[in-house]
Amino acid sequence: MTSNKSESLKGKNAIITGGSRGIGRGIANELASRGANILITYQSAKSQAEEVVSELELEHSVTAIAVAADGHDLEAPRRIVQAAVEKWGQIDIIVNNAGAREDYDFEDMTHEAFKRQITANLEFPVFLIQEATQFFGKAPRIVNLSSSYSRDGHAGCLAYTACKGGIESVTRSLSRALGQKYNATVNCISPGPVNTELWARSIKDPEVSKTWEPTIQNTPAAPRVGEVDDIAQAVAFLCEEGSRWVTGSVISVSGGLYFN
Repeated sequence: MTSNKSESLKGKNAIITGGSRGIGRGIANELASRGANILITYQSAKSQAEEVVSELELEHSVTAIAVAADGHDLEAPRRIVQAAVEKWGQIDIIVNNAGAREDYDFEDMTHEAFKRQITANLEFPVFLIQEATQFFGKAPRIVNLSSSYSRDGHAGCLAYTACKGGIESVTRSLSRALGQKYNATVNCISPGPVNTELWARSIKDPEVSKTWEPTIQNTPAAPRVGEVDDIAQAVAFLCEEGSRWVTGSVISVSGGLYFN
């Protein structure tokens, strides 16, 4: 069965958290290019978010809106869903991309720091999905973003790795809880290193570059890190009808650098 990419998500309404930059912005652009209306969330980059909204509407002739939402705000999921429903009446796609990371030596970890990351990286996406269930369309698609850190672990970001492992488990559980009840699929994308603004800044440090270079050169698919579009294409597939028999999956999008 073939499909026209430009029409494959026409009429669908998508929520993409953390959509003002990086991977989230790339996902928003790709889903809009396939016809989806887009709600992006942002924490503080209002001007960037407004720029994305204008870009999506002008380039893809879809409707787009931006909603300020802090991942630590327990009321944010309700406000996001309310904004989407007021605009479109139903929700067809949720991409939980936004996240928060705080790095600490293990000896310096505090209860407060650990809880902050649990709230932003686990509670926020879970309760966003819960708020949206009563407004789901006929075949909702949910995609959660994890990280290769959930597999190989990194010293100094214990809470973040725990959260990313947790969102993978949440994905499997929700695929069972929501599948037959809502005709929903729930999947997870696990990227390796991706060429975002944050990556570009960090790799300027000679020590960081030296550490990563052997890994990059040995990436099976090609000697490079991922591009935002590599992730966006995988997410878009999981939002389309063609992925209807894929659910509860954690898919590594890392050029073969990591396996799930």
